[in-house]
Amino acid sequence: KVRLGNNMSNWHYGQEKFKHIKLRHPMSAAVDSNTREKLEVGPHPRGGNGTTVGSTGNNDNQSSGASFRVIIDTGDFDSSLFTNSPGQSGNSDSPFYDNLFDTWAKDKFFPLFYSREKVESVKAMVIKLVPKK
Repeated sequence: KVRLGNNMSNWHYGQEKFKHIKLRHPMSAAVDSNTREKLEVGPHPRGGNGTTVGSTGNNDNQSSGASFRVIIDTGDFDSSLFTNSPGQSGNSDSPFYDNLFDTWAKDKFFPLFYSREKVESVKAMVIKLVPKK
């Protein structure tokens, strides 16, 4: 009751105060609170434990489990699905730093396109790497 409150009807497995995921950055202890808030992702309610499908560990804060999941449709690669956490950028100033976290935490998936046409239809930007001559 100390942690979850007196009203037991508000207690839910997977709620933030009991079972959750919060990604703590390795540098969190060395930076100020504003920077820490920018680097850390979550918390987000998360069910499961170390013995369930989609294992999330046995602690209150998810400590293990898959951060990347992919389902490949070999009959139609453009029908493949994936999820990743927290995002696809390591730069905390990027909109792609934690943009996938909420969807991943809810065990949802995104299309993983392979054909040029499908990729071009959803691209956000192009980064062109040119070797030095």
